[in-house]
Amino acid sequence: MGVPIHVDDHAIVRQGVHAFLEMQTDFAVVGEARSGAEAIELVLEQAPDVVLMDLLMPDMDGVEATRHVKRSVHAHTSYHQDEHIFPVLQAGALSYILKDADPEELADAIRLAARGEIIFPPMWLHALAQSYGALIADYSTHL
Repeated sequence: MGVPIHVDDHAIVRQGVHAFLEMQTDFAVVGEARSGAEAIELVLEQAPDVVLMDLLMPDMDGVEATRHVKRSVHAHTSYHQDEHIFPVLQAGALSYILKDADPEELADAIRLAARGEIIFPPMWLHALAQSYGALIADYSTHL
């Protein structure tokens, strides 16, 4: 089912996530990249179902790489501030999960992303709703 690529500039994180995902019977990890530029090349070569993308990396960050990747991008980061969430969503990411999530939660999120479903931590739903509400209010004042 799941054919993910994992992108992270930290080797220990890549190796740990890879090892965990390989233990899942429904995943076949097809690659790892340590930068956004490598991720784009790997996605073109492997055509994965899901790209598990870190946001802050050298040479090309996860937000810019997400703009170029035309797959189900799942942002995987340790940053939970709005200034990190919204840019990657605007770039096309379907999901956002923190690196401190339970491993089974990560695996479930990848499964959902492979089906095109959107996943967000509950604490961000409020921020998204507020942002959307502000956007609508701003738009309606210009009518």
